[in-house]
Amino acid sequence: MEVKETAACGISLREFAIEIEEDEIVDMYRIMNFAQNEEGFYDEDFLDDLKAQMSYIIGPSLEEDPSDDTEETIRWEDDDGTYSLCFTEPEGPKLLRILDGVNQPGEGFDKELNQKLLDQMRELAPSQLENLPIINR
Repeated sequence: MEVKETAACGISLREFAIEIEEDEIVDMYRIMNFAQNEEGFYDEDFLDDLKAQMSYIIGPSLEEDPSDDTEETIRWEDDDGTYSLCFTEPEGPKLLRILDGVNQPGEGFDKELNQKLLDQMRELAPSQLENLPIINR
């Protein structure tokens, strides 16, 4: 997994991508599913690493309150076995609130956005996510 800036020079918004390998999409799905439904389990080390990378790459704007008036462009993309969650700088706080949702599942984040991203993930990787066991260990 790697968080990187994809565009900054000469444009009005900084753009970012969280690139994850094919086998890591399960970890990301479990985090987002737990935040939404409070069921199952997730890899805490994966989540901590992801949030640390986001904080380092995106910077202080990540801690701002999410803006509701931004055009929503956050989306998953597939590049032959590497999946990218692409988003702009104003969308970063929305994504962070979803990730922080594991501490208070179902609260404090955009549930519609999270569900949209979960649905996109199932479309991109049906073989990994279709019959994924979502049980507590």
